[in-house]
Amino acid sequence: MTTNIGIHRGRHRHGGIRKTVFPARPAAPLRPCIPPSAASVDTRLVHRTHRKDVLPTGITKHDDRHYTVFTQWPADHRRFTDQEGNFLPSLVIESVRQAVILVAHDGLGVPLGHQFLVSSAHHRVDPSRLLAPGAPARLELDVSIHDLKHRRGVPSSLQARVVIRADGEIIGTGGGDCSVMTSEVYRRLRRGRTDTAWTAAIAAPLPAPVPARSVGRTHDCDVALAPGDTPGHWLLRADVTNELMFDHPNDHMPAMVLLDAAQQAAHAVLGERPFRPSSCEVLCTRYVEFDSPCSVRTDLRDDGTGGYVLSVTGQQNGEQVFEILFRELPSAR
Repeated sequence: MTTNIGIHRGRHRHGGIRKTVFPARPAAPLRPCIPPSAASVDTRLVHRTHRKDVLPTGITKHDDRHYTVFTQWPADHRRFTDQEGNFLPSLVIESVRQAVILVAHDGLGVPLGHQFLVSSAHHRVDPSRLLAPGAPARLELDVSIHDLKHRRGVPSSLQARVVIRADGEIIGTGGGDCSVMTSEVYRRLRRGRTDTAWTAAIAAPLPAPVPARSVGRTHDCDVALAPGDTPGHWLLRADVTNELMFDHPNDHMPAMVLLDAAQQAAHAVLGERPFRPSSCEVLCTRYVEFDSPCSVRTDLRDDGTGGYVLSVTGQQNGEQVFEILFRELPSAR
């Protein structure tokens, strides 16, 4: 029961976040699904194992395609904060991810145990709203579902658009595309890796990390990069015994670990310059396997307006397997 990296079959859109008009908050709710209480949201409904990692506190249904997910951001979570206590872009993506999964299970009727394969995820947010100590603690994520397809009465693919609000004010947007399949179909797709990959990952030697401080981390076990051959190049590493990164067994590198690695690469490349992107886009083209080296590379360029575009890509077995784009607007400095 995981959210997996899917194979993105559409064309890449290098150079920007998709332009989408996000709907306003729907009219008064028709019925509550799960009331906004942290104890009410089952960890399984957001594909987490530990309650401390559960971000939604409740969900309200407006109609069959529109929901509001109430969310609590943690005051101190090692994975989602930098060395100064500011929230990282990965917290926004994880909030969107959990909100969409909760809507799929609780609102759309996707059974527990089905697999979610994410091909893309993105967000735009005012970066000043992620800075300590004034970052919001409670948010509302208005989720609208589009391009919903079914197979045998169960959703098989969807696009989600999310409006992020704090105290009624829109502070950002987000969304993503994913497909849904039964565990049996997923096992056939993975051709036996679901039975062997995790055991092999535990037994595999773990390369030494780059210095934690150089990538914005405080603990070596949270470092997702090992030194590469040249500056700006690294090897993807992930300590599978670290429950912050792997809270349950998996048969490949989760997308959120790839995002961890991309953020750390950004810290390394930017050096003393603050890492405060206005947007993030995650594009997954293939599963990133445990049993083969995956190189991580960065490309930092001026966007022509005084901001930057930072592309972080992963290559495995001679093919690009993911790209994560961070954009900084001049006003975000």
